[in-house]
Amino acid sequence: MKESLFEKIYKSRKYVGVFLLILLGIILRAYKFGSIPAGLNQDEAFAGYEAFSLLNYGVDSAGYRNPCYFVSWGSGMNVLESYLAVPLMKLFGPSVVTLRLPQLILSCISLLVFYLLLQKIFSERTALIGLGLLAISPWHIMLSRWGLESNLAPSFLLFGLYFFILGIENNRYWIASAIMYGLSLYAYSINWIVIPLTLFGLIIYIIVSRRKIRYRYAVISFAVLFILALPLILFVLVNRGYIPELTTNIFSIPKLLVMRDSEISLGNLFSWESYQSLLNIIWHQNDRLIWNASSDYGLFYKFSLPFILMGGVKLSAKAVKSFRSKAFGYEAILLLGMVCSIFTCLIISRLNINKANSLHFYMLILLAIGIEEVFVICHKYPLIDKAIIAGYAIIFVFFMSYYFGSYNDQISYTFREGVDDAVAYVNNENFTDVAVDSSIYFPQILFFDQTPHDEYRETVKYTNYPSAFLNVEEFGKYKFGIDYDNMAQHEAYIIKNNQEHIFSALGYHVVRFKNYSVAHEK
Repeated sequence: MKESLFEKIYKSRKYVGVFLLILLGIILRAYKFGSIPAGLNQDEAFAGYEAFSLLNYGVDSAGYRNPCYFVSWGSGMNVLESYLAVPLMKLFGPSVVTLRLPQLILSCISLLVFYLLLQKIFSERTALIGLGLLAISPWHIMLSRWGLESNLAPSFLLFGLYFFILGIENNRYWIASAIMYGLSLYAYSINWIVIPLTLFGLIIYIIVSRRKIRYRYAVISFAVLFILALPLILFVLVNRGYIPELTTNIFSIPKLLVMRDSEISLGNLFSWESYQSLLNIIWHQNDRLIWNASSDYGLFYKFSLPFILMGGVKLSAKAVKSFRSKAFGYEAILLLGMVCSIFTCLIISRLNINKANSLHFYMLILLAIGIEEVFVICHKYPLIDKAIIAGYAIIFVFFMSYYFGSYNDQISYTFREGVDDAVAYVNNENFTDVAVDSSIYFPQILFFDQTPHDEYRETVKYTNYPSAFLNVEEFGKYKFGIDYDNMAQHEAYIIKNNQEHIFSALGYHVVRFKNYSVAHEK
């Protein structure tokens, strides 16, 4: 007898659930994408200008051809976000959307990969729980919607871990893992520490637990990772002064004005501040940076901590059992990876949420394990299961109301919303001498103005060259800083809206945008 459509759907309800959760996650990340969060962060803007410059002039803002690391601010910036944005800008033009799109795409792919990872290691129910938690996670939703270059790191670390675990049974997958881990090195420099530590620990464990290794694939994978890492190895040697910078017509290995390697030190292991910073991120799920987390909702919702702790206890117990018996267990793989991530977090000065990016997927795994354990323990009391699900559903609705509501008003000020419209107005009116309020970062002007590379390099003047964080005095038609007590004469001014009254009183015509205005003579 032929099955009805309803019967087919019922039998495939697991796949329907997965599809619906992934669809929910994609909608939450794509809805009003490009306008929430409003404005553009200064690091986003610089990554956007680097992509624009590479696309149109073949060099970055500092004049290097296809560098492995940008000079940018003076102390460098990761390159992967910009390189991924280049083809999108080629197709659709430079904009906030095309700049942020790589992050959105990779975050949506992460939903499926995270589910597959948990399905491989644990039960189908744990995988579904984990997928649901990731879909509604404030951390991942916020991360997915803006283009900070270091926010690409969690996706590539997740992909690398997933293929590594697949490779334990079929070593061919280690090649894909090496590619993902190799690319992640260009997403965030902190991965230069966490990846070698993690892979060293995992390989030793696999050898000790007597898993079969096909050395041909192990050697190929190592070679792939080494080749991908080689430009960055040379970059470290250049910036340590061992070799001169390398520039060719194909790629460049630049020397930075300042190498900020002092931010990472083993001495931080003996500082209480390091442990306090890590505890704040784990316990309070907050670092007081509005673009990383909400103080009210945290990374995974504040009431998740007991479940995370429970998941940690269960995972650790199984991992320790595997270590003692020298038998293989996926829990040991996860625990080793998490320990390496925690160690890396502890040696970083002034740790914040994005610097701890290697840790967050492990936290979500512990959360999924913990909730699954509660479901198992309380299987005779289904109301508990329903109460937990209802609790997450309710707090998720409140978070969405906040994020798509008052949050955007708060972040729009921090991300200087209105600068784009002000720059567009200046260009439309063909002003050639424009003073810019000092609250605006020069990469924001560069990106929105789409300043030609040659014009920028030939006219830029710095106030603090050389420095780890360069300040610009002027470039092209833009002069940075307005002395409101002794204003110089310029054709136009890009000002904060709260300074509008000063220019209106002097007879200027003021055109008002979101947080900034343009003032010019009538």
